[in-house]
Amino acid sequence: MDIIKNDHKDKKRRYKITQHQLSLVRPDVWRKLKRANEIDKPYRPMARRVALMSYLSRPFQVLQNNINRKKLNRIRFDGQPPLFIIGHWRTGTTFLHNLLHKDRRFGYLCNYQTFVFTVALLSKKLMRALSRPFFPGERSQDNIKVSPYYPAEEEQPFTMISTRSGMHTFFFPRNRSYFDKYNVFKGITAKEKRKWQRDYLYLLKNISLYNDQKPLLLKNPHNTGRVKELLELFPGAKFIFLHRDPYTVFLSTLHMYDKVVRTQFFHAFSDEEIRDLVMYISRETLKKYLADRALIPEGQLIEVSYADLDEHPYETVKRIYETLDLPDFSVAEPDIRKHLDDVKDYKKNVFRELDPELKARVRKELDFYFDAFGYE
Repeated sequence: MDIIKNDHKDKKRRYKITQHQLSLVRPDVWRKLKRANEIDKPYRPMARRVALMSYLSRPFQVLQNNINRKKLNRIRFDGQPPLFIIGHWRTGTTFLHNLLHKDRRFGYLCNYQTFVFTVALLSKKLMRALSRPFFPGERSQDNIKVSPYYPAEEEQPFTMISTRSGMHTFFFPRNRSYFDKYNVFKGITAKEKRKWQRDYLYLLKNISLYNDQKPLLLKNPHNTGRVKELLELFPGAKFIFLHRDPYTVFLSTLHMYDKVVRTQFFHAFSDEEIRDLVMYISRETLKKYLADRALIPEGQLIEVSYADLDEHPYETVKRIYETLDLPDFSVAEPDIRKHLDDVKDYKKNVFRELDPELKARVRKELDFYFDAFGYE
């Protein structure tokens, strides 16, 4: 999550990320991450701050667990499996998430809950108040409006409660094993996979409890390579997959790393290494999705282009409801229309043209994706 403060040195609004996403990580998770990864010298002050916040918050984390353990054990998803929004980063998943969360019949993870996840269930009102000052008006990578009450990705708090998140590769970019094992399930043992499913299910139970056990609406690009594994947990789950021009996605993802992800590094990592990592993650994630999408039962998947969502958002959302047989669209329609009116003046980032060498590389390494969705 972007924890950002205003920088008044620039006439324009510029934000600097000053906190680490792992600030309220469970101490046992932090110890395991430190044992498995060297933290480079420039990042050790940040690591010490993470450790301090983690240990200071531990009594409250324990209190939350003790209060809610029995309630969490009783939660089941058999009758109302989640709705998953998936797709590569920067393909419009946030825009769609912000639209669909206006349907108040869904439960979802809030931005403020993400930041204080390990203590969020102690007091909704208090946690909302404490986290509000940390939120800017816009995200630094794309100027999308940010609110403590807007929906967020569940992979972010997953990094606080488990060592089995692919997102840990964002923090320790020289260690691709987190991505390989827990995003695309490559080189993983059956035991490790069961533990990932156990931890992920525990995460969703917490979100469900926070939302009075409403059907969950989840947006998480990390889930794009997990279709098979998610269906094993939730056979009735429904999926919305978004796709977009690969050249734009690659450029936009590099921009996201530059503005946000690199601020969370504990490893020294060059621009060239970032490009290689982004290319690797993109290729492996999309290959895994295309290999597994046939496993999704008929009526439980819709694939949507960013162009359709961008140019015809109302019609696209209505088509999603109809294709996936979601609850009566007319109930959510007024709030969705209002949100579309609120964001009608949003200006997208404009990126430079990819240099010919990088463009050729994207075309070569993602040729299967170009072919699958007709991009050129």
